[in-house]
Amino acid sequence: MEAHQIKQEIHDFINNADERFLRLIYSMVESEKTEKSFFDTTNEAMTERAKKSLKSVENGNARSIHEFKKDVESWKENRAIQ
Repeated sequence: MEAHQIKQEIHDFINNADERFLRLIYSMVESEKTEKSFFDTTNEAMTERAKKSLKSVENGNARSIHEFKKDVESWKENRAIQ
């Protein structure tokens, strides 16, 4: 499958995805956009990232690992992924 076909399939899938899955994908995209080598990150950047993470948690944008795993399993079952 060529890149343009893969992109089209991903677009189609996202257009029909539920909010929970979209948030999961969004987190992955954001992580990829900002990912740097751990050793290349300055102390200031790490501190700022930690502050943003804490603010996100304070705003209620967090869930337990058990909830996350349950969501992933549910998503896999609904899409027949093993």
